[in-house]
Amino acid sequence: MAIKKIWYEIIAPKIVGEITVGETPAADPKQLIGRIVNVSVADIDRKHPKFYLKLAFQIENVEGTKAFTKFVGHDILSERIYRMVQRRSSRIDSIEDLVTKDGVKLRIKPLMILPSKVATSVKHDVRRIMTETVRKIVSENTLEDIVKMILSDEIQRTIREECKKLYPVGMVEIRKSEVLV
Repeated sequence: MAIKKIWYEIIAPKIVGEITVGETPAADPKQLIGRIVNVSVADIDRKHPKFYLKLAFQIENVEGTKAFTKFVGHDILSERIYRMVQRRSSRIDSIEDLVTKDGVKLRIKPLMILPSKVATSVKHDVRRIMTETVRKIVSENTLEDIVKMILSDEIQRTIREECKKLYPVGMVEIRKSEVLV
């Protein structure tokens, strides 16, 4: 005998406007809890310029045929990184485990491209300024504010402004973020 499955509507969190981002079948609503759904920003808002961003939502509760989610991270397409890194440029990465103003543990991975090859000492100095800027921003804001800042490029602009005092900066991107448990 076949098990009857029901289709559940996946609802995005309040951060992105509580819209429907997809549907999924399940025999029991308990099977949905903990499931992670990756959604492109282009699917949420067709006019948004950051089409290369993927947001990750985790289903946390089910009411009727609606599955409600919470934000657990974001990622950018690897093709975007390949296009950012050009010949004779320097790539600077960093990984920071931080705590937001509302007590959420967050791992942020910023990426910066300098338009020319630079000495290692310059890379270290630029990375230090980049990490200090990210730490300051994350400690002063809630998770919801940080997600909105990543989507609107506010964090990236702040990093660029601080780092270009030391050396000309090409592109800045928050490559990945993860909410840590």
